[in-house]
Amino acid sequence: MKRIEPDSQTVAHRRRDADGQVLPLFALTVFVIIGMAALVVDVAWFWTNQQEMQKAADAGALAGAVYLPGDVPRAYSAATAEAQKNGYITGIDGVTVTAAQDPSNHRRLSVVITGPVRAYFAQVFCVITGCTHQITEKVTGTAEFTLPVPMGSPQNYYGVGTYVYNQLTTQNHDNTGNTGWQSEGGTPSGTWSSPANAASQDSRYTTASSNNDTQDWNGFGLQSGSSSVPNDPTLVVNGLEVELKRIQLQGSGTSTDCNLNAQVSWNGGSTWSTVQNSGALGNGMSTVTLGSASSTSAWGSHSWSYGDFSNSNFRVRLVWLNGTASCASTRSVRLDQLLVRVSYTTTTTTTTSTQATGSVSSPAGGSLTSQGFWAAVITKGGNRANGDQYSPYNDTASISGHTSTNPDYSPLGYDYTVILPGGGGQVKVFDATFCETGSNGSGGDMGAGDHWIGGSPNGVTTLYTLWNENNTPYDTSDDTLVASSGNTFANQIQADYSGVMGTPAHSGLTDCSTDPYHNAWYTLSTGLPAGRYRVNVNTSSSSNDNTNAENMFSLWVTSSGANPQVYGEGKMAAYTNLVSGNQLFYLAQIGQENAGKTMEITLFDPGDVSGNAYLRIMSPDGNAYNYATFSWTADNGTSGTNVTTIQTASSGGSYFNDRVITIDVNLPSTYGSSGLTPPGETQPGWWKIEYQVSGGNDTTTWQVAIRGSPVHLVVGH
Repeated sequence: MKRIEPDSQTVAHRRRDADGQVLPLFALTVFVIIGMAALVVDVAWFWTNQQEMQKAADAGALAGAVYLPGDVPRAYSAATAEAQKNGYITGIDGVTVTAAQDPSNHRRLSVVITGPVRAYFAQVFCVITGCTHQITEKVTGTAEFTLPVPMGSPQNYYGVGTYVYNQLTTQNHDNTGNTGWQSEGGTPSGTWSSPANAASQDSRYTTASSNNDTQDWNGFGLQSGSSSVPNDPTLVVNGLEVELKRIQLQGSGTSTDCNLNAQVSWNGGSTWSTVQNSGALGNGMSTVTLGSASSTSAWGSHSWSYGDFSNSNFRVRLVWLNGTASCASTRSVRLDQLLVRVSYTTTTTTTTSTQATGSVSSPAGGSLTSQGFWAAVITKGGNRANGDQYSPYNDTASISGHTSTNPDYSPLGYDYTVILPGGGGQVKVFDATFCETGSNGSGGDMGAGDHWIGGSPNGVTTLYTLWNENNTPYDTSDDTLVASSGNTFANQIQADYSGVMGTPAHSGLTDCSTDPYHNAWYTLSTGLPAGRYRVNVNTSSSSNDNTNAENMFSLWVTSSGANPQVYGEGKMAAYTNLVSGNQLFYLAQIGQENAGKTMEITLFDPGDVSGNAYLRIMSPDGNAYNYATFSWTADNGTSGTNVTTIQTASSGGSYFNDRVITIDVNLPSTYGSSGLTPPGETQPGWWKIEYQVSGGNDTTTWQVAIRGSPVHLVVGH
């Protein structure tokens, strides 16, 4: 076949076509390379801005979460303010910042930031291709706020321990007495004018003008003061008298039979007694006494008891009778003072002393089951080696590595959380006063166990204050002071010489056996609205610098609504007035949300008891109490791994005097999945301590925390 060769013109034409294709391809390649370089730069820029945006969201979530669960508006404002500090403000440059509380976990806060990230180099590429030169990014930061671990009590009382006392028995004898004349001081109700003027004899009168004008008075204080009706099971009310002091007719007209009817009530006015009549009253001042000091029969057949004389139950009613032929309607009556007197007999027993273990009476009636320990605080001038890690100034320099000054000293005292689900809340303190008691013969002390630890019996000052946390448990700067014991328990140098509390170590002190707040309840506050409060217990730094003493007490709260609570807030000093055997007490509440985390228990100075002592930790996992496995280290160089027991003492003494033990309990990922409420418990998640001892007493400071608390970011949200 003949080969046909292209002519020169055809070849030249093809060469020109090839040259024309190379230039566009080269230009396109350069454009793609530049675009890719711009994209790489802008991706790095985008990543950097995304990280800055994420940091702002995380910071906002952490700042706001501390105000949950109670103050949601403040949580939101704190979160957005923190985002603003980091340069992200809703409405500026297309940015939106949103904070939201997790509806299923009210302690969790999410902050979402949405905004554009502008591309710089790639925007040239986008001008040609028509792509967008900015990207909208959305990030979420989530933080969770964890409250301090509740400690010591799932109940509405805290720190009620073993109560040992001497039961005195011998012959019976009767004591008779009366309350003296008590005037009204409550809130009168009725139709008499100026009824409060009946409270005192001061020439200021309460007046009745119309027929059947009726007035009720209460608040006679018959259960308070040194001359009150005694709260004694042997109480017998012998007489009840009502006195109308400086009573006088007013006005003109017939007055041959102007009189008053009087009645008393023992149940707040629901039931009234038989009527007693004043008889005809005259124009001159007179005093009329109704009833008898030796009998209550004039008022009917009611059998009177202590509870009948409370301010809310006991009432006196007066009814003015005029408008008849023998007492003109123009007549009125005025009264200067209304008085009541109760005469009574009680039977007491004396002499023989028998030691007994009893229980603390609840302010609401009945008794409180022992929790195995008393709440405790040691004075500023004490020594931390006695078991209170934070309150005393002093330490024991003779212990290796220690100086004479307590390195953990805190002037803040101890806080106890109070949860009131409804109104009408009350906070009371048992044995709030300092009153030295005697030995129980087993290394401990009688009653709540107040005692001087060493040195002279100098004055002890204990201060109880109640604060409203205003829904910000971790921010004490906005707490509102609700109540304070003030100087009620200041500079006390007292001992109980009644014999009921044994024989105190010191003689010649003020006898506090009749102190109204010794082995009795002191009311710190009443009428509290629903909310979260904290009770702070502290000793005075000014008066207790040279005092080494320990005051024990209990707390009790109540309110409307279900399950009011009081418990230690993250740490607690506990005095265990021990008897031989296994002692059980509540340690801390650890909820299911902590599954997979590590519970850290800090135990200070355990084991100041006689003989061998062993400590075990009991977990409620699986709805049954079982010994937990844990590892521990102490600052004296000792440790244990995967154990269930720590021996804290032997017959040779304590192994951990003035020492700190750190215990780690790894909570399994399945913790709580099959329940955390063993039989007999009312709330889930309460761990216990089992203390096996031979006897004695021991003050120990406990702390419990979950690693990662209180505020932490939640990964994956």
